[in-house]
Amino acid sequence: MAIVSHAVFLYQWTQDHYMIGINDGLAQMMPFKHLLYEQYTNGEFFYSFSFGLGSGIYSGLSYYFSTSTVFWLSAAIVFLLEKIRLIGSPDVLFWANAAVFISVLRLSVVLFITTRLFMYMNIPRRYAFIGASFYGVSGMFFRHTAYWEFFADAFLWLPLLILGVEKIFRESKPGWFLFAVAISLINNFYFSYINFLLAGIYILVRLFIPLAAQEIEKKKAFLLFLFSGIIGFGISAVAFIPAVYAYLNNHRPPFSQDIPWFDFSDDILYTSRIVVIPAIFVVLLFSAFLYRNKLYRLFTVLGLISIALHHSPIAGSIFNGLSAPQNRWEYFLSLMVGGTVAVGLANLHKLTLRQFAVAAFFTIVAYVLWALGDEKLDFSTKYSIFMAISLPITLLLMFSFVKSKKRGFKFALIGFLFVWLVGSVNIYQVEKLLVDGELSKVNKELMTGPDYDDPEIRKLLEEIQQRDDGITYRIEWMEGVRNNTPLVQDFRGLSAYSSILNKNLLYFYLYDLEIDMGRESVSRYATLGNRANLHSLLQGKYVIAEKNVPGADVLSESREIENVPYGFTKIMESENFTVYENDNLLPFARSASTVYQERQLAKSHPLAREHAMLDGIVLDDAKNTEPLPDVEEQATEFTIETHGSQYNKDILVVEEEIGGIDLVPAASPPEGDFYVSFHLENQAHDQGFNLAVNNYLTSRKSNQSVYKTFVDDITIRIPSAERIKIRLPKGTYNLSDLQVFTESYDVLKSQKDVDSGIKGLDIGGHKVKLEYANSNNDDFLSINVPYEKGWNASVNGQKTEVLKANYAFIGVPLEKGNNIVELTYRPPFFYPTLIVSIISLLLGFWFVFIGTSRGNKSTH
Repeated sequence: MAIVSHAVFLYQWTQDHYMIGINDGLAQMMPFKHLLYEQYTNGEFFYSFSFGLGSGIYSGLSYYFSTSTVFWLSAAIVFLLEKIRLIGSPDVLFWANAAVFISVLRLSVVLFITTRLFMYMNIPRRYAFIGASFYGVSGMFFRHTAYWEFFADAFLWLPLLILGVEKIFRESKPGWFLFAVAISLINNFYFSYINFLLAGIYILVRLFIPLAAQEIEKKKAFLLFLFSGIIGFGISAVAFIPAVYAYLNNHRPPFSQDIPWFDFSDDILYTSRIVVIPAIFVVLLFSAFLYRNKLYRLFTVLGLISIALHHSPIAGSIFNGLSAPQNRWEYFLSLMVGGTVAVGLANLHKLTLRQFAVAAFFTIVAYVLWALGDEKLDFSTKYSIFMAISLPITLLLMFSFVKSKKRGFKFALIGFLFVWLVGSVNIYQVEKLLVDGELSKVNKELMTGPDYDDPEIRKLLEEIQQRDDGITYRIEWMEGVRNNTPLVQDFRGLSAYSSILNKNLLYFYLYDLEIDMGRESVSRYATLGNRANLHSLLQGKYVIAEKNVPGADVLSESREIENVPYGFTKIMESENFTVYENDNLLPFARSASTVYQERQLAKSHPLAREHAMLDGIVLDDAKNTEPLPDVEEQATEFTIETHGSQYNKDILVVEEEIGGIDLVPAASPPEGDFYVSFHLENQAHDQGFNLAVNNYLTSRKSNQSVYKTFVDDITIRIPSAERIKIRLPKGTYNLSDLQVFTESYDVLKSQKDVDSGIKGLDIGGHKVKLEYANSNNDDFLSINVPYEKGWNASVNGQKTEVLKANYAFIGVPLEKGNNIVELTYRPPFFYPTLIVSIISLLLGFWFVFIGTSRGNKSTH
């Protein structure tokens, strides 16, 4: 069943097309699998210096695969195949090839578990399997798998949770529930939240619909749920708590848009991309006699509740942690549909012709009303036609069986249901995923070509690595908007994209330094805005720039596209790209006695903050601080001239297709750069836009986008020029707080000449060890490793405090003379939670195999 359900994607695989989403699938799922496999097989489970500027992967990637049992098993099998030389070293393309086969195996297990659940609930085997198929062979399973593969793992754990619930109600046995809680929390904290909400709804309804002749008392059931849930949580602690800590230390602007209570625009009978209700489920809903069956009543009540919740964006927001409404939870509806169909088919022989006629009538009315009420319904698609045709066929086969009671017609109905499942889900794969979701574009040519893993870039990277054997330098390069390009092309970069990122780094980019990333969007950081000070501070040694970017001059009115940081020299080029090297690179670790405090600099311009990091060290909390760097003399007076626009009282109205204002400096442009700062908001309700400042181009999200940062204070660095042209598309904008600062880089040049005290450096896995000659007897050492909880430090063998330095990086106190500094990373709370997990595991064995058995004996 799993194989034929994947028929479309298995055929696609033979054509070098992959079951991978073109956006998050290629940008996150494949790079993270590649990274984690490399880390795990090298014995490194906790930290990677290749993930952005460096990050804890055990906790930071727990939302994805780092604690996923499905990925662990996949990685173990692949590792074994690699060791016996049946496959080569896996890369991103390998994981894309493997995706459909992993999905087939996952669906097989989903079908098996769900079938066993329904059989345990006293549904005959054949009907149990049909019900399981309605759950697993659903559009949502394939949507989840293709776009966000780890989402599909939730299909495994939900039926296990329901089985655990039933085991407690029917037999007072908490083992399965305890196991399901633990494995859910270990695998994914996000979907464990969703599944626990769903299990809670199930338990709440189940309390009012007893299924067995003798069931556990409600009070005892509550205690078993409570104790087994607590023990299951304890077992998961070593995975769950570091994961949740990482989530809480992420930064994402709160969803501030209005969320309606109900939205009936999604057509769940014909066209929904989330879940389509099969015709037989609707017919059974109107079969009144079936409601005498308690199990049927349970499934239909929960199914109807799920349908109501499907049409409630508020419910979607609750299931998504009170954020933007999402429909990721609706595999629960498929499970309830499956249960309803399974019980209905098992009791179909009891249906009379009159009862069927009533159910058929109301079903037809429902389908007609749904069709008339959906203005967007289009029967030109195979999917909607298939759904419409399935109704008369279902009614005909049901009528034939109800009238004749011959088994042959029932087998024909069952056969048709399997055909419907396989047919509908394969049509879904074609129309909803390959065409509408653009998965048809994801092929070998794309993944090995210039839009993802450019061979021309690969060659340049190899030349850089041959030229430079350093272990700390970073390269600024990104394919388009794919922030995880460094993971794909195996180099140390300056970008990352993940739903969970180090909050300190995000604040560093968005607020502390106001670094423009070339594209506004949450959950990512990229580039250093061509700001030479930051490149030098953060080991940004090389920049790869594309020549003649197509369309880049539309707003900027300039064909001088290559806008590289100050002090970078061209060292090599290829047909389409140029490589520049930083002439002012600063050491990986720098000592300082000049100390500034973050609060001191709170009202300073980002340029002053750069100078503070260059001249000394900025600490989160410091007692003895120095006077602030003065950049006010670098402020430049200017006049404002409009261009195809009107500008009055901070309101800019662009009247032409492209327009804006020119800032004309009062003095001749100095050597160096301009830092142009302003506050910019689009007054359009829902319209993204591009922004150009001279030849620097960036983009901003619409006010309605769930990916908007709402960080509207912008600082852009450009080479000094006679005019500063700010260009925007036609529209109305709030443009205020205009400032222009000149940067001659005198501070950077003075720091470049300071001798480095680094005498030895070793970076690997989760450790950094360096020997530093503190010849100036400075008080602190700043190190280009992102600050996050989990780092421990020692200086000359003595444990010392890990400081947050330069807004987002690590600092340590120094001693006079020679210093041996060691940094070691472990996930937050790793050892305490490991102890809790071990104790809870032992307690769980006692509770399941000894404690409850004694309780049951005493009850008897």
